[in-house]
Amino acid sequence: MVRWGILGLGKAANSFAKAIKEVENAKLTSIASLSKNKNFIFGEKFDIPNNCQFNSYEDLINCNEIDALYIATLNNKHADLIIKISEANKGILCEKPMTLTKGESKKVFDQLNKSKVFFLENIAYRSHPQTNEIVNKILNNEIGNIIRIESSFGFRVNPMLKLKPRHRLFNKKFGGGAIYDIGCYPVSFVVLIAKIFENQNKETSYDIIDVHRKINFRGTDDEGSLKIKFHQLFEAELKISIKKNLTEPTVIYGKKGKIIIPNPWLPNQNTSFEVSTSEKNYIKKISSKYSVYANTIKAASDEIQQNNNYCKFPNMTWKDSLISSKILTEWKNYLYKAY
Repeated sequence: MVRWGILGLGKAANSFAKAIKEVENAKLTSIASLSKNKNFIFGEKFDIPNNCQFNSYEDLINCNEIDALYIATLNNKHADLIIKISEANKGILCEKPMTLTKGESKKVFDQLNKSKVFFLENIAYRSHPQTNEIVNKILNNEIGNIIRIESSFGFRVNPMLKLKPRHRLFNKKFGGGAIYDIGCYPVSFVVLIAKIFENQNKETSYDIIDVHRKINFRGTDDEGSLKIKFHQLFEAELKISIKKNLTEPTVIYGKKGKIIIPNPWLPNQNTSFEVSTSEKNYIKKISSKYSVYANTIKAASDEIQQNNNYCKFPNMTWKDSLISSKILTEWKNYLYKAY
């Protein structure tokens, strides 16, 4: 049984605490928040004893009664906490984004390579059986060589939240904005597809072709688009928004056909995608034993029990996180064109 603790008790932490109940080899035993009130409310809700509720992140990190920690804090705290947990020789599941700068990424992976602890960036769809089925369709050459991908993620947040200067989505200091909050989904997806062909391409190389961002008065991005070309593989067009719902499916175009994925990011336990070619058209149905977040917790707990330091493909590997982080940082800092 892997004993888990949570750092930070917001919405993501609640999702984790609910999902971990599905997993046979994992248990939530401890929590930490800088707010005593949050500790009390969360502890009551999920039956965490008072002596396992910490008001200091460091105290929980150094607790001998846990094996792994889920980082659910604000984005700007992730890199520092990854390093501290790694130094304490605990397993790590970190909410996305892993880091906010190239410098942070280097420090994080220098420490992870030194300590060899388990680390996984929590991009949950990568652990769902649907993702594995999509990879298998491509490996089986059902749609031929990939030539283009179209992928988006968008939802509408209450515009009044911009008036709250400390809201995480609209605060530059906290790593706010659409790119860091949801850009990791389509970015990590195209990295996933590119990695399928890694044997033929020793290094995942790419060029950013075009970038657009819409910046609000808080200085964070509400919307963005990115065109990227993976060398000798395919081009991808990505769109994100926290101003409006983007409901278009993710589509993978091959020379022989396409794969249409209506729900790529938060697939249910029963989900499906479409395969369409000149010879056939069918719906592939997928059934998952676990919910989307529970799949990630199960994958992480399995590897921790086996003393491994990363999850196997198509989960997020260390290299996937590093490449995705690099693309997100370049997208965020690119000399952008306004809409």
